[in-house]
Amino acid sequence: MLNLLRGTWALFFGVGMIMLANGLQGSLIGVRASLEGYTAFAAGFIMTGYYAGFLSGALIIPQRIKNVGHVRTFAALASIASISILLHSLHVSFFGWFLMRFITGMCFVGMYTVAESWINDLSENNNRGQALSVYMMVSMAGSAFGQLFLNIASPETATLFMLVSILISVSLVPILVVVSKQPDFSISEFLTIKELYNASPLGVTAAVLTGLAHGTLWGIGSIYALKNGLTIEQVSIFMFTFIIGGAVNQYLIGYLSDRYDRRSVLVAVAFLASFFSVLAVVFGTSFTSLLIITFIFGGLTVPLYALAIAHTNDFLSKKEMVAASAGLQLATGAGLTVGPLLGGLAIDLIGAAGFWIYLFVIHGSLGIFGLYRMSIRDAVPLEDQGSTVLLNSRSAIVSMELYPDAEESSSDQ
Repeated sequence: MLNLLRGTWALFFGVGMIMLANGLQGSLIGVRASLEGYTAFAAGFIMTGYYAGFLSGALIIPQRIKNVGHVRTFAALASIASISILLHSLHVSFFGWFLMRFITGMCFVGMYTVAESWINDLSENNNRGQALSVYMMVSMAGSAFGQLFLNIASPETATLFMLVSILISVSLVPILVVVSKQPDFSISEFLTIKELYNASPLGVTAAVLTGLAHGTLWGIGSIYALKNGLTIEQVSIFMFTFIIGGAVNQYLIGYLSDRYDRRSVLVAVAFLASFFSVLAVVFGTSFTSLLIITFIFGGLTVPLYALAIAHTNDFLSKKEMVAASAGLQLATGAGLTVGPLLGGLAIDLIGAAGFWIYLFVIHGSLGIFGLYRMSIRDAVPLEDQGSTVLLNSRSAIVSMELYPDAEESSSDQ
């Protein structure tokens, strides 16, 4: 582990700064949009810009990295992202903010791709699993603690927008100064959604529905919290609790899914998430109760993306896993893009409780579809199940390559 960190600390530090910035700006823009008087649907539309850009960047940016190189690509994307967040503070505009969020999404997925491919190149076969674990811990911690930065200054001023810009700029320094060796880079192939669905209907459906849920949570969770009467400080704690819950619990769920029928674990987790959505509606008026429920709910919903990938991989050869991950990211990205719109509409039509009712429907639908698939298809024998890859729904495609079992292999599973 120490040898791994000696060679990659600059990259992990850069990733940490990027995730702090991303965690802060997502909630900041949602809060500021609400304070400017936008409806939840309109604010949700603005927030979809990030995921639309993320999805587009996943298709476009890898070719730029291959043509231009990692250093120049990362520097350019970080500079554009830094400028983009500052433009939010200069002029409040519905279409202008949507465009800036779109550009930011493209930049961030590009920066993730650069960092992940660099970490992959610096890792050895015997420590790639450790590299992935550290990467995920840094990512989740950065996203979580970025929420708490909301308390530094008022969202109605330019201070927090400037702070996001500073964090993005700081992420550049160690990567450009310390890391010198640029990795070889290849563009991941994609399995089409149809090919993936034919291999694993439940895996693809879980990816899409998870995207619909997580797009709402990441995109308009702060908007819901304001609509529910929370203060800015409580909003930051609410978002922090959801993310930390996901970080803490995903290892337990991953452990269970590797030792039992993965579909059963996925279905149970989905139904439990829907159950806690109902509890949030009933007991969400108490801030303490809301935090407890949110912590547990985050620990249930965040691992669903990793379960979707793992379940799909159970029906693929090892050589197909990275291509499958790329295709599943597109499916999840489509859900992430639409999620804030549907979640925002639910809040406008029903009120703050619409946020949890929407999540209840999404997770309940996943559980029901999982039961249906279990009734018509035999389970994969436990000895043939692969390991669960602990990824979140906003990782870039390259992170899948950090997992040892995803490496090219001449033998099929």
